[in-house]
Amino acid sequence: MFHTFDAMYDPEGAASAERAFYVRSICELRRLSTFAPPVAFSLFVAIGRALGAPTWVVAFFAAFLVLSVLGPVFFYVARPLAAKRYALEHPVRRITLTPQSVQIAVGQQTASVAWSQVKHVWEASEYVLLVLGKYASISIPKRSLPPGANEFIRTSVQDAG
Repeated sequence: MFHTFDAMYDPEGAASAERAFYVRSICELRRLSTFAPPVAFSLFVAIGRALGAPTWVVAFFAAFLVLSVLGPVFFYVARPLAAKRYALEHPVRRITLTPQSVQIAVGQQTASVAWSQVKHVWEASEYVLLVLGKYASISIPKRSLPPGANEFIRTSVQDAG
């Protein structure tokens, strides 16, 4: 069974879906790698100050503390802006769902992702998110899905294991 359809992306919806993915991926897929560095660098700064470490040592860890906090904040803003810009540039994408993979075509470029690469299927308001890993997902507008495609996606991901 195949499903081929044109997915219509709206900039605000794409940005919202990307933000939802980013926040949920932090909470569910990479909590430790997001929250441990600020905690660790805070401890290093506090211990360094308490032990009278040279200023450059404390400043070094303080700089990494600031970066470990600003990095996630930056991507919380930047990722949705990038998704919005891409939706403005390419509002229509041709999507083909096959038993082996999902294929997305934009202009002359086509990407194919095997179902085995999709780790989770998440919902984000008006979008279905095919989660490829901690930092990547494919968003598909729900309103563009033909009848049966949502179930086909979930079954394909489950069967691929």
